[in-house]
Amino acid sequence: MRPLVIHWEDGRKFKIDRVSDCKQKAAMRCGSQGDRYTIWVEGKQSYLYFERNSSLTGDNIGRWFVERRYPAQ
Repeated sequence: MRPLVIHWEDGRKFKIDRVSDCKQKAAMRCGSQGDRYTIWVEGKQSYLYFERNSSLTGDNIGRWFVERRYPAQ
């Protein structure tokens, strides 16, 4: 699997310019375990996660998510 585009909840789409790393890692803010992809979008580094579905049956093998960043206050 190779992520290509992020579809944001408000309808925007962001093309992933580059994937520089992939490793098993926890998403600390979400408490979820899966594969963490180090990605580059518009010249900025971010992390994209793939959480595997524990069920071995069905079409849904997992879900992708990005940890939300909040503006500095």
